[in-house]
Amino acid sequence: MIGRGALALIAVLLLGGCLAVLVEAQSESSIYFTGDRTGAVSQGGIIYYRFAGANYTITDDARGAADTTPVPVAVYVDPADPAHARVDGVTRWVDLVCVGVWFVAAGAVFPVAVRRQRRRRRIRAEFAAGDVALRR
Repeated sequence: MIGRGALALIAVLLLGGCLAVLVEAQSESSIYFTGDRTGAVSQGGIIYYRFAGANYTITDDARGAADTTPVPVAVYVDPADPAHARVDGVTRWVDLVCVGVWFVAAGAVFPVAVRRQRRRRRIRAEFAAGDVALRR
């Protein structure tokens, strides 16, 4: 249905996507996809959150000790180890894009390859039928 080059490109993109998923699954930021999201408050450079009836704290690198105004934030908590949490932010979206772009690219190559293959077949058929416009 489609050319070998397009199939090879799709296979490489899918393989890259699978590798990106494996790398993400082993990274610390995998908690964004496997953890539970919970509300928290950042105050004085410390984030206070409650999970499963217990209180926990983590440091807030974005705010200093002089920032005493409580600011609501979201954290992703590892259910197996509630003391391990990460603050919701841009990192989650960067990780998602780095993993998803491989699969989106593979999905975009397929219809382009199908269209090119159909066009090639149509041109070959017209040439074989003796279309005058193609002989010039």
